[in-house]
Amino acid sequence: MRLLIRSAVVLAAVMVFSAASSAVKADPLTIQSGGFSLDNLGNDGSVPNGLDSLSGGAESNLHDFNGTGSFIVNLNQLAFMEGFTGIASPGLHDFVFTQAITINGQTQIMELLGRIDIGFTTDTIHILSSTPLTFNFDTFSVDVNVLPASIFGPGNVCYFDVLRAQLTVTNTPEPATLTLLGLGLAGTAAKLRQRRKQARVLKS
Repeated sequence: MRLLIRSAVVLAAVMVFSAASSAVKADPLTIQSGGFSLDNLGNDGSVPNGLDSLSGGAESNLHDFNGTGSFIVNLNQLAFMEGFTGIASPGLHDFVFTQAITINGQTQIMELLGRIDIGFTTDTIHILSSTPLTFNFDTFSVDVNVLPASIFGPGNVCYFDVLRAQLTVTNTPEPATLTLLGLGLAGTAAKLRQRRKQARVLKS
């Protein structure tokens, strides 16, 4: 029993050390977005003015973050150019677009869903959701989820907002730590089996 307790303490210490080491290695994070440009959103094709249009400027963020948890970063500075899109354009129009997201040199393509609500006098554009992305590194992972955003355009002019994303950092044990853990558990199990065999021999 003492051996079992001693082994558990050693394994717990190894896991704590691994978590602390992972937290240090997750600091800092460099987050970059590729940007996007969308034209003729909901346009009925009768007016070749390229409106309504939405653009998102490329961004780069350096975030110092230790440990696990969530934080919010700016992905894009949004510019919505509202204007006349044709007499047949009023209504709801969904659209899908993509942009590249890079974290610490690792790049993935994010797919986003948007919707534009075209009225007779005002247009409103929404970015509704995105496909969740997970970036896996040696000692931590980062989940990226876009936060919904809306821009109301009551006139023929440009309107601005910011597209943000929530990032969640999770520490993961290093392979060497998992190997040590497995060896420790296997050794403890072998010792327990050996003691049981000795106990049976003594009883007989």
